Amino acid sequence: MAAESIRWSCSRCGVSVGQMDGVPTELPASWSRSEDQVLCLTCSRAQAGETAMDAVPDSVPREDRVKLRRTALIEFEIERAPEAPNATIARACRTSSAAVAAVRDRVA
Repeated sequence: MAAESIRWSCSRCGVSVGQMDGVPTELPASWSRSEDQVLCLTCSRAQAGETAMDAVPDSVPREDRVKLRRTALIEFEIERAPEAPNATIARACRTSSAAVAAVRDRVA
């Protein structure tokens, strides 16, 4: 799609957004664009978690896999909105502020 579009559609889930008046608009700030995809925030988060899981061997216990996925989501959110408070990121990732603070300290 062009830099501006009347409607934006997620390449993964198909959800679309646009202005009701039909005026071309920029890609929403919470969406992401790569060479071949435009992704809504939900799909971007899911992709971050899936990428982390793809890098983990199947032999890793489920509990550890859940922790790794959560850490990947927190890292994604910190990268996406570094100025966001820990509590805001924690709500988005359904985790604690302490978990966000620990990841933020590690990646800083």
